[in-house]
Amino acid sequence: MEIFHPVDVHDHGSIRRVEGKTIVEIRGKTHLLNEPGVTCLNSDTLEGERIYQKIFLRKKIYLPDEYEQAVAENLKGRFVLVLAMNGYSSLRPQQCAAWGVQVGAYEKACEVLLTQVTNWLRQQFPDIDVRFIHGASDIGVDKVIVHTANTLRRTQLGFSCPEYMFYVKDDDVPVYVAPTVREYSDAFVRSSDILIAANGRLQAYRMDIQAVFDYDKSFIPVNVLRLISTTGGPPAKNAAGQIEDAVAHFEQRVHIIGQRRLNDFGQDKWRAAILEINDVMTNICRQILPFDIGLEVVS
Repeated sequence: MEIFHPVDVHDHGSIRRVEGKTIVEIRGKTHLLNEPGVTCLNSDTLEGERIYQKIFLRKKIYLPDEYEQAVAENLKGRFVLVLAMNGYSSLRPQQCAAWGVQVGAYEKACEVLLTQVTNWLRQQFPDIDVRFIHGASDIGVDKVIVHTANTLRRTQLGFSCPEYMFYVKDDDVPVYVAPTVREYSDAFVRSSDILIAANGRLQAYRMDIQAVFDYDKSFIPVNVLRLISTTGGPPAKNAAGQIEDAVAHFEQRVHIIGQRRLNDFGQDKWRAAILEINDVMTNICRQILPFDIGLEVVS
């Protein structure tokens, strides 16, 4: 494996382009050696000083100063709607058992939701160009979005930062890499038109708040786990007081008068949620799309 000598590795990691290759490096993250393609450059030093490197050969990667280019080449066009989703990066089998969901069911539910919503919008607005953005990683909800975009043949753009690029596959899905986690979140949210929140933890929660109050984006929280769980899903916070489920936390802390609905335990909650999301998305699209397609009505 080819190795390049590190150059000025910051606390948040660094990224550079050399001879047509993109090199990502970070210091002190020992667990990264478990990820494919990761090399330790100085294993004989103290653990906290070790530098880990990953080299990308195939992937189209936009560096921190290339945000405008990334957006122009992947997210701009006629009647484009940029759809984003965030959620869990991983659910351990023990968590699935405790929260009443089968292993893999959460990811499958997110895939079904994205597919149904995208197909519905394309039926309602035949000229719409739905494009996906995601966190680019090969795990959790990001992996679901990448797969769904490929299956539906939709244009997509990943967003990441040097710290998270170690979880990204070296494939043909383009990605913009911001300098830090905070700036990655900012770029991701800023680039979306609609953000669907499918549970998630603190990072997702911060994105959700930012989408609404910093960038005036349309935000749809969906408690996917509760809809498919036999036990009600995870708590809003864990025993340590940390956010375990961003959407559940919203449900507990945000009170909108006049929108309370009664629980119908005989109802197919998952189907009802999908139909409701379809209607909400249609209404949002009518407001943000040009009127010549936004007012289309397809029976």
